[in-house]
Amino acid sequence: MMTPAITWLEPLRPSVPELGETAWDRLCGLSTDVTELVRDAPTRPHPSRSKWLMQVRRTLAEQGHHPPPGADASVWQILAQFCVGFHDLDLRDATGPGHGAMILNEAGERTASVWRGRLQQGDLVGIAATERHGGSRIREITTSAVRQDGRWRLRGEKCWVSRLAEASGFVVFFRAPEGSITAAVVDASEPGLERELIEPLGLDGWSWGMLRLHDVPVDPANDLLGPAGSGLDVFRRHFGRFRPLVTATALGTAAGVHTFVTDSLAAACRSGTLRRVRDNALIMLGRTYAEINAALLAAISANRLASAGHPSADLVSRTGKAMGVDIAYQATADLAPLLGARGFQRISPIAKARGDLTALLYADGIHDTLYRAGGIELIERSFHPGFHVNPSVR
Repeated sequence: MMTPAITWLEPLRPSVPELGETAWDRLCGLSTDVTELVRDAPTRPHPSRSKWLMQVRRTLAEQGHHPPPGADASVWQILAQFCVGFHDLDLRDATGPGHGAMILNEAGERTASVWRGRLQQGDLVGIAATERHGGSRIREITTSAVRQDGRWRLRGEKCWVSRLAEASGFVVFFRAPEGSITAAVVDASEPGLERELIEPLGLDGWSWGMLRLHDVPVDPANDLLGPAGSGLDVFRRHFGRFRPLVTATALGTAAGVHTFVTDSLAAACRSGTLRRVRDNALIMLGRTYAEINAALLAAISANRLASAGHPSADLVSRTGKAMGVDIAYQATADLAPLLGARGFQRISPIAKARGDLTALLYADGIHDTLYRAGGIELIERSFHPGFHVNPSVR
């Protein structure tokens, strides 16, 4: 018997020829195991949720739920994100390397090998890029490194860092001693890391807040992701691949809400509580179903472009993430009234989904900024290749 999430994905199988029978079976197995694990999900508040989420991640890792080897790995992970998001957007880190992909793709072989093992055991990596001026203007970061005793020492502050207490390591973006923007991996156990937790509104399954770096050591021979000065390229390549994953997770959450509303209306009709489903509700169910599927196909396409290193990958990833999460948020907002007051109870899964999706409008890039950056690139292309409208947002 297929899980509800797989029921959504089954009609899309012809659109993902990369996934053979083995990979598809692995996806179905993941969906089945996640469906079982969420039965024991604690309710909020945050501390118990965070512990449970980490346990889910480690359990799935122990069960071998990793992307399959080969060319189908990235598409498999997109659909895996949909399957976990179907139950809860907080499960976005249930499987896959997440931000740890930067280490696997950009670090030297020695460092990548160490973290590959840690990630496969369920460790989690956070990203420390955003500062008080905002996340998209990475060219303006002030966190910097100074040379000391053959090493670099990081000094500065990062804001709105997710997975703040749970991460085993952080990818930190900073200015190298000569001033160029650089990325490095820092173990979360370093004593120079100071954390200030802030309670978020939405996406509160993981800790969130400020990360201050007080002379945190970095070995430039082993800890850098790419050579010094390549931080902007590392950031761009990673988010070209990462944003479609976020999009698929959000769309999975919207699909979960859609299924919950549809099943609830059908149950009310069977019991006689509801005489019939009104036409406006039927139209809403059909329209949101089509929009969620279309946006998921777009996320799969963006993922393929990023995996292939296509020159339009960054543009498609930025605008696709903004559009996909907008669709997920609007679908959830439109579906909630179909259940009347039930859709607006604090304990309702719809209420949680709406709060989480609202937060996601600002996480991994504020949507107006992502759309604007896409518009800038389109104008630049049309004007001439060397023209820049406003490089500060690139």
